[in-house]
Amino acid sequence: MYTIRIEYIRQAVISSIFSVALMMAVHAAVMPVVSAQEKELPPEIQVDILISAAEKDILAGKWKDAVRGLEKALKLGVKLPGEFHFHYGKALFKTGNYDDSLSSLTSYLTLVGKDGEYYEEAVTLVVDAKDEQEDAKLRSSESKHQRTEAAGETEDNMVYIKGGCFDMGNIFGDAEAERNEKPIHTVCVDDFYLGKTEVTQKQWTDIIGYNPAKFKGGNCPVERISWNDVQDFIKKLNKATGMNYRLPTEAEWEYAARNGGGKEKWAGADKESELDEYAWYYSNSARDGTHAVAGKKPNGLGLYDMMGNVWEWCSDLYDRNYYENSPAKNPQGPSDGLTRVLRGGAWISKPPNCLRTVDRNDFDPDLKKFATAGFRLARDQ
Repeated sequence: MYTIRIEYIRQAVISSIFSVALMMAVHAAVMPVVSAQEKELPPEIQVDILISAAEKDILAGKWKDAVRGLEKALKLGVKLPGEFHFHYGKALFKTGNYDDSLSSLTSYLTLVGKDGEYYEEAVTLVVDAKDEQEDAKLRSSESKHQRTEAAGETEDNMVYIKGGCFDMGNIFGDAEAERNEKPIHTVCVDDFYLGKTEVTQKQWTDIIGYNPAKFKGGNCPVERISWNDVQDFIKKLNKATGMNYRLPTEAEWEYAARNGGGKEKWAGADKESELDEYAWYYSNSARDGTHAVAGKKPNGLGLYDMMGNVWEWCSDLYDRNYYENSPAKNPQGPSDGLTRVLRGGAWISKPPNCLRTVDRNDFDPDLKKFATAGFRLARDQ
């Protein structure tokens, strides 16, 4: 009995030792497996593992992770299967790398032909990538020479405005006048330059690289642009030219529209019946939209389209009560506000309100969806 018990204990101890040793061996064997996937497995198997992981990333919409994983496969220096080129091309497309995407997708189509599992989707992606590539070219920056040339044209399009003092606001006693046009107050502005015309689509495209306008035409005013978009244009224009272009202040705009602060209710025209000679507005443009700049008569300072065609952004923030507190010397507008000033009316504006030289309007500086807002440049001497 005693011998049997001793033998039983011996067997139990041996069994326990064997189990522990087996567990340690298994643990030791498992530990290197993770790194072996990257360091010790044959390159072809590593490629398969990386493609499989990339497929999961693609299904989850993790396009950048898929690209990073597949780029590891590229570095292994082995021949890659067709499915690799498809997944890599698709992931590159989704991350906006259209050039490399086209190259990889083309390789896939060349390798597998029409019998490939992803043939139809690959063809669609190739077409889409080419379209995106063309759009990207249109948005891409022009060379410095081209930008400087365009900027020179803009500079040549400026008119010198001799400064002075005038009574700003509704000096005409119009029944249709808005409250924001009062009270009449004396304002003085320094000498400045103002664009002879509104900035055209060609000038915009030469600097920014694409044309956002609804009514296309190189010499038509650019529109569907926000106040913030204009600031970006001016920043790039100034960098290209070394100049200091800006938007006019509201006071500068009214002073120029009124032929140096004169008593002109309409920019250039003496009476409402003459508007057709000076402006593109509702009566002659409601069906057509904008027209080429300088197509009508200028005002007395040689400025075109100060009425109609497109509303023109000014630099000022807007406050309907600003005239009650405006400084007399070079007013810059209120210090705070949610909207920015627009002046001059547009192709869809009806007289008498919106086309008057003293009419004020405002708009959200972020919005760009309307084809009625543009601008003209100003600069100091």
